Amino acid sequence: MNIPQREVRSITYPASHVFRGALLGTGQISVYHLRAWSQIKGVEIVALANRTIEKALARADEFGISPDHVYSDHRELLEGEDLDFVDIATLPDVHRVQVEDAAAQGVNVLCQKPMAPSMEDAQAMVEACDHAGVLFSINENWRWRTWYRDLKRLVEEGAVGKPKYIRIVRHTNLTVPRPGESLPEFFKDQPYIMNMERLILYEWGIHLIDVMRFLFGEVNWVFARMDRTSPISIGEDRAYITMDVGGVNCLVDISWGSIGVEKRESQLEQVTLEGNQGSIELLPDEADMLRISNHEGSRTQPAFTGTSDDAYQASYTAAQAHFIGCLREGREPETAARDNIRTLGAMFASYESAAENNVIHLQNADS
Repeated sequence: MNIPQREVRSITYPASHVFRGALLGTGQISVYHLRAWSQIKGVEIVALANRTIEKALARADEFGISPDHVYSDHRELLEGEDLDFVDIATLPDVHRVQVEDAAAQGVNVLCQKPMAPSMEDAQAMVEACDHAGVLFSINENWRWRTWYRDLKRLVEEGAVGKPKYIRIVRHTNLTVPRPGESLPEFFKDQPYIMNMERLILYEWGIHLIDVMRFLFGEVNWVFARMDRTSPISIGEDRAYITMDVGGVNCLVDISWGSIGVEKRESQLEQVTLEGNQGSIELLPDEADMLRISNHEGSRTQPAFTGTSDDAYQASYTAAQAHFIGCLREGREPETAARDNIRTLGAMFASYESAAENNVIHLQNADS
């Protein structure tokens, strides 16, 4: 990952500036993006593009966007609209061309994770945006979930002393048909997923790798095992990953193919973080509580306020508001692409580890 550091962008915008944006991709996840933009002051989504234009027109009608500003081709949108940024919510295989086309038009970019299907594509995207002088950030919203922000704050305040170990676990059944079911709803809603060679880690586990980096720093090594229970999908629906992240022993244990384990309504993963002076737990099976324990006892508090749906939406809104704040003030985002490429690298290293049944050491960011 030979990406040189660059100076923080010096462009700033007045407080009164209203950012004009466009959304590329109007699939299932786009509703959360559009709701988030509608909640952020000083932002207007003025155009949509989607390969299947009927889906884009339906989203436009839902969110009050003129059908005259709906496109089936992203290049036509970029050429026809006056934009400050694009929000790319398409499949990773087309991210590179869309990012490079936006950069060529001088348009700032917020791009859905995973950034790209290869490290070569990711590096080219970063370099294209650097060359054009536009901001390029990844919409990595998991670290913006309030309970992970609280976890980081508690660690920094010394609630557990020196962190030693963390485990993040979630098992459910999204990929294995139940009796009498020909196709799980998961595949009906997103049929392209059935043919993805990389699945649970690529689509979801990458969020958790990013959370580990957010909490503890850089990934030093990974060892991973992957498997598939589903008779339908091509890619893995189970992943077990151990990592050294900033000297902390980290475990990610996730499954979409756990028979008899139904989907939880909770947004929380099961999390245990242990230090040399205490521990913190996230407890989805105990009314979504956060518990802090040490030698003096334990205390619990709600992991979030409001409904589970509110909590899910809030992470999108927070991530996208952060992007706009950085754009307005000329700051580098937490999830700038040049940083997120390390999350991507750790994900690909996990696949390499599973294929080779070996520990993969990553180049430290500071080396």
